[in-house]
Amino acid sequence: MSRQHRVGVIGLGSMGRPMGRNLVLRGHDVWGFDISAAATTAAAAEGIKPAAGPAGIAAECELVLVMVWDDQALRNVVFGAGGLLEAANLPDCVIDLSTTSVAVAREVGRAMDVRGGTFLDGAIIGGGVAAARAAKSPIVLAGDRAVYDRYLPVLASLGPCDYVGALGNAKAVKIINNFIVGTVTAANAEALSLGVAMGLEVGDLIRWLRQGPGSSRVLESYMGRYVEEGIYGEGLIGHRLMAKDLQLAAELAESVNVPAIYPRFGQQMYLTFGRALGDDRPFPSAFDYFCDVAARKNHGSQETMRKACE
Repeated sequence: MSRQHRVGVIGLGSMGRPMGRNLVLRGHDVWGFDISAAATTAAAAEGIKPAAGPAGIAAECELVLVMVWDDQALRNVVFGAGGLLEAANLPDCVIDLSTTSVAVAREVGRAMDVRGGTFLDGAIIGGGVAAARAAKSPIVLAGDRAVYDRYLPVLASLGPCDYVGALGNAKAVKIINNFIVGTVTAANAEALSLGVAMGLEVGDLIRWLRQGPGSSRVLESYMGRYVEEGIYGEGLIGHRLMAKDLQLAAELAESVNVPAIYPRFGQQMYLTFGRALGDDRPFPSAFDYFCDVAARKNHGSQETMRKACE
């Protein structure tokens, strides 16, 4: 095994906590912080030492991984009271693995550089919670190649890693990934509800679709699992966060003067799903939204529609 490192994890939710635990299991000295005291306490039971805040993490660690919700949360971690930049000495490297914007990645990178630290932007582009627990999360990282190479043995403890170039590129890859996932999931949900409205059983429909070009990893991962196991998946983001990710895609497209038709439309769809079903419901539950709409429009077969969608 490579030498032991002092690693900080900021954000101990469904992804950050298992990542921290895997680092502990591989012999690293791991410190953690979350704005939820309960999350920090739960992580401590798995060997992740609690810190008082980001500045406390910086004081203890040479490498810091950040996994938070959005741009503002990342800015709070870096620039806020008790943030990383308030530490007397910066860590050697800070890596943001959150789904945040290209612009904020470059903003944080410049601020770190001024203070003599290094920032890499990163992203986990698949696998969800199960992959994080199994240390199989596919990760892309961008920024200083020498720093990436230096910490690759640590990062490889979390899953297969790939270097994608200049600072901001990893965020672009993640945003494009979620652009595809969000819009394709919504299209699958509406298409399957059409089949149900036609009297087809959704499990049969998915089985038939698997045999043709309409099949996809999105169909298998979310809708297929829902039919087979009765759940959309563990640790999936909700409608509000998917709307945020599609907004990031639209803003990225508009920043380079290319069309943003689907991400803007998708953002509005997920805002609608959130209003109807709850902001934090797993985003593939868009299927439930379309089934409910179809049931209301077909009053005579409402009970049949609901049973078929279950």
